[in-house]
Amino acid sequence: MSFSMLILKNLLRRRWRSGLTIIGIAVGIGAMVALTSIAWGFERSWLDVYRERGTDLIVTKQGSRSGIPATFSGEIKTELQALPHVQEATALLGDMFSIEDAPVTLVLGWELHSSLWNHLNLIQGHWPTEASTNNIVIGAITAEMLGKSLGDRIQIETEEFTVCGIFTSSALVENAGIIMPLSEMQILTERQGLVNFFEMRLDRDTTAAELERLRTLIKTKFKGLIAFSPGEVPQANAGIQIAKAMSLATSLIALVVGAIGVMNTLLMSVFERLQEIGILLALGWKPRRILRMILFESLSLSFAGGVMGCALGFVVVRFLLASPWIRGKITGEVPPLVLGTALLIALFLGMLGGIYPAWVGSRMSPVTALRHE
Repeated sequence: MSFSMLILKNLLRRRWRSGLTIIGIAVGIGAMVALTSIAWGFERSWLDVYRERGTDLIVTKQGSRSGIPATFSGEIKTELQALPHVQEATALLGDMFSIEDAPVTLVLGWELHSSLWNHLNLIQGHWPTEASTNNIVIGAITAEMLGKSLGDRIQIETEEFTVCGIFTSSALVENAGIIMPLSEMQILTERQGLVNFFEMRLDRDTTAAELERLRTLIKTKFKGLIAFSPGEVPQANAGIQIAKAMSLATSLIALVVGAIGVMNTLLMSVFERLQEIGILLALGWKPRRILRMILFESLSLSFAGGVMGCALGFVVVRFLLASPWIRGKITGEVPPLVLGTALLIALFLGMLGGIYPAWVGSRMSPVTALRHE
């Protein structure tokens, strides 16, 4: 019998025990893959939004690290526009609403003649105008989820709005959103004169040093406000930070629980096979070969759990992306880096959980092992 076949035979000897160990590892690894992918997708989605809009700086309220920050006065627009290297400062007001069959929908209020509209592709209807009231445009995913078309009415809070246009965007988040004029959004939310973002476009030749000086100037001149670049979205958004923290916590729990499970399975296996190990030692097997056999058994269990966990995480992500809570709000890829890291963690679990049982088995003397009943 070959060395690899012996390892497989040892694992299959207690199928239920080995299977439960693999499932335990798979659940931990699957949770890690799903949470990490969701955090990555959320981060990527918002980076795509700012890149497509051509945003260089985002100004918001300091300490507002949530997805929808607190509001502040929009009267500073003229002062922001006059700052060095600033081409355009555009006010935005956004909030999340439960609308009909969509439990969470992003609703945005944009200034009508700003450059924010330029990257959108209008596929039906027309954009809102000053002459129209209670007109909105909706993303293609929103139209599909709500079953709405041109001219249909949508109730948001206590107001009814008419769909005057349907658009697509290369930024996934916007496809699942609703956009209306800023003034109407302020009336709807009873926040007249207030905004929660300014997105700023700068001169193309602005250097990194000039950008940093501009950020410092904004923080100094406008008390309570902070400016950050699109690349800093992960640090500035509490949702992403929470998802990453949960992913890290899940990974640590998977390490501890998985390592204990593997160690328990292999220790029981070693003690049940003491006579067999004694015979192998008596036949001339070196202790290091016993050590290697038990470690390979451990790594095999963990690798199988890691592969199953990656598949489970992929399925969970797909399921979540199809749910009305998340659909259209994050990108749906599971990064290869996440899968690779998950498999490495699974193998580390195997190594961690197999070291002690392997040491116990390799230190056993043939006489003691053969006497064991």
